[in-house]
Amino acid sequence: MAGTGALEVAAGRLEGFVRERLALPGLAVGLIGPGGWRHEFAAGVNDVASGRPLEPGALLPVASIGKVMTALALFREHEAGRLDLDAPVHRYLPWLPLATPFGPITVRHLLGHTAGIVTGLDGSPSPAGEALALASTPPGWPPGQRARYSNVGYAVLGLVLERVAGCSYAEALQRHVLGPCAMTASEAVTTAEAQARAATGHLELPGGSLVPAPWVPTTAGSGATLSTVADLGRLLRAVVAGDPPLLEPATRQAMLAPAIPIDEDKGYGYGLGVEIDVAAGYTRVGHQGDCPGYCGDAYGCPETGVGVAALGNGPWRHPSSSGSTWEVVDHGIALLRAAALGQELPPDPPAPDPPPPDDEEPALTPSAAGLPAELARLTGTYAAFNPWMPQVRIVPAAGGTLELEWPDGDTVPLTPLPGGGFRVGNDPDSPERAAFEAEVEGRPLRVVVSGWPFDRVD
Repeated sequence: MAGTGALEVAAGRLEGFVRERLALPGLAVGLIGPGGWRHEFAAGVNDVASGRPLEPGALLPVASIGKVMTALALFREHEAGRLDLDAPVHRYLPWLPLATPFGPITVRHLLGHTAGIVTGLDGSPSPAGEALALASTPPGWPPGQRARYSNVGYAVLGLVLERVAGCSYAEALQRHVLGPCAMTASEAVTTAEAQARAATGHLELPGGSLVPAPWVPTTAGSGATLSTVADLGRLLRAVVAGDPPLLEPATRQAMLAPAIPIDEDKGYGYGLGVEIDVAAGYTRVGHQGDCPGYCGDAYGCPETGVGVAALGNGPWRHPSSSGSTWEVVDHGIALLRAAALGQELPPDPPAPDPPPPDDEEPALTPSAAGLPAELARLTGTYAAFNPWMPQVRIVPAAGGTLELEWPDGDTVPLTPLPGGGFRVGNDPDSPERAAFEAEVEGRPLRVVVSGWPFDRVD
């Protein structure tokens, strides 16, 4: 392995790259390397309104990166003999209204996103509220057969952690992760009081201007922690290098192994609490996270012990877009890995070409007039007091069918089911469902999407 000088050169290269490509209001970056080496820096602003610079020690929500922490805490409970990973989740939460038509769903299935359950819409600040919504959506396939990312599955795991640890989720996370990793600047869960200490999150309006994002308190195991990039670096070092040794080596290796074989065409999969990426030709493990107004990625390379955490205070950007947190982490790991191995540093990736001007005529939107009457009455806009998912639209589609349009404009088909309601999405085995309720004068006033109600507003 090369010395720290090469790592510092790589860090300087990445900092220049970040400042040149910055596409978020602010971005904090933390780097780790062999021998305890670390480096942090920040670019941009803490909040757009004041223009105050973002500091490297800024406190930001980590969102789904917190799933790594939930998994680590559960593994430590397992090593202490208080949790059986292969026991049905109903052993620990007998009240859980989760149907099991294909057989028991275990803690391990939830850790690896292989339970076959819905993604979840983060419709409640209460993880128990999230869990109760599972009553409306049975699994789509036998557990362990396929992977489907599930936020609500990790909300359930947070409740399991509370049961076996005998304390709150926040206390369990402090005991098992934040304390042992010396993550002293982090807060285990998002509280209303913590907003005053955190960097301001931002949402982008249709015209491109940025406004402060709503603050979303939560205690869910799917991602409730606030942290700094220095603290996330400590977490990454524990995961990729076993320093500090939170888990026995065999347990840590099981955590980092794919829950089901990785699809060669995709180049990424899921372990037990971590995302696994092999697209670069070597393994990187960590997690992505985003919540209203914030986004981030934290990944490390177990082979070399290098890692990068990037937290931004703006809306999530697609991994392939310029200035995304994944672009920073991807290039940062490549630079640090080369430095650690004594290799020549790779060049900075070129900026993506801007999209060509759209000269095509806009496609004609199907009209509700062309729908059968029983479908036309369902179309409209339905809203909820949910900052994650403020509204959905039911819109006509080609062929006299319906689609559900998400807030970002993406649409998915709605397929009528024999027993009533609709399947959401293209997957014929999808567990996601939509059902219409509260009919008044021939029109429903509510659509329930995967357990969460949205009320008509048009």
